[in-house]
Amino acid sequence: MWKIIARHKWLIGCTITESTNKNAVRFTATIRGFQKWKIYEGEFYQGLAEEVARKVEEIREKIDNNDEAIFCQKGYFIDRR
Repeated sequence: MWKIIARHKWLIGCTITESTNKNAVRFTATIRGFQKWKIYEGEFYQGLAEEVARKVEEIREKIDNNDEAIFCQKGYFIDRR
């Protein structure tokens, strides 16, 4: 079961939710009011928070620039498999 451990407001117009289930960490985001963006799920590693913030910023910029293709992407935006 996933437990929310933090809601970060690192970027204007974005809320990044950090969850854990003891074995992994998950980051999801609400960006400009659009909910449930899947950013990352997996093991925590050094520099992950910065990478998540950069990826959320990229998505926000595409939304702000009316790039509708961003809404078609499936799965997690950061995939380290």
